[in-house]
Amino acid sequence: MASQISQSELRGLVLGILARREAYGVEIAAALAAQPAGEMPDIAEGAVYPALRWLERQGLAVTHWVEVGEGAPRRRYYRLTPRGARVAARDGLGKTRPQPHPSVSAVRS
Repeated sequence: MASQISQSELRGLVLGILARREAYGVEIAAALAAQPAGEMPDIAEGAVYPALRWLERQGLAVTHWVEVGEGAPRRRYYRLTPRGARVAARDGLGKTRPQPHPSVSAVRS
């Protein structure tokens, strides 16, 4: 049976990835999936997008579209705002691999 991850833990993981670099949704999902087996539960790619939207609504991340090339769909890249970078730094996120941190759920608008 796969273990569960809370929404606040997932938000912290995504925040940690964005603390290292801007990325698009599939790339973030791939980074989460690349974690060594046993260190993290399976996270469906579709679960990443609600976490990204939450980070946007909280003012922790912003997006921009990037044209990849002719015939390829645009990619929506996410990056941290200055506030998001402060939260990530406060919580020690993004230094090595992403670590879940419950304090992301404590962020208020």
